[in-house]
Amino acid sequence: MIKKSTVALMALIVLMVVVSGCTTNTNSTQNNTQNMSNQSNNNSNNANNTTNSTNLISPEKAKSIAQQYVEEPGVTTGTPVLQTVNGKQVYVVPLIQNGKNVGEIEIDAVTGENLGGAGGAP
Repeated sequence: MIKKSTVALMALIVLMVVVSGCTTNTNSTQNNTQNMSNQSNNNSNNANNTTNSTNLISPEKAKSIAQQYVEEPGVTTGTPVLQTVNGKQVYVVPLIQNGKNVGEIEIDAVTGENLGGAGGAP
């Protein structure tokens, strides 16, 4: 009787080791699959960022577009600064009068659309 219980106990231990090994491998496989998926998403996001930055209009073009909207005599456009505003890449073009910053116009860095601005000549 002792031999049967010892054999049964050993069989139970072996079964536990096998089951525990399978569970670990399954989790490891799931983690590896998830990591590969995350890497793929990151690469896709990086590709989108690269595409966006290569399709930008030039700062000179943004300045030229902004100048078209200046109505006040003596006001000129300054050097555009590329910024991210509300998740969009935007050139902020300062408006200059008599050497002073009197406002700004925001130009969409991809489409060239006038997004508005702030300030204005006194």
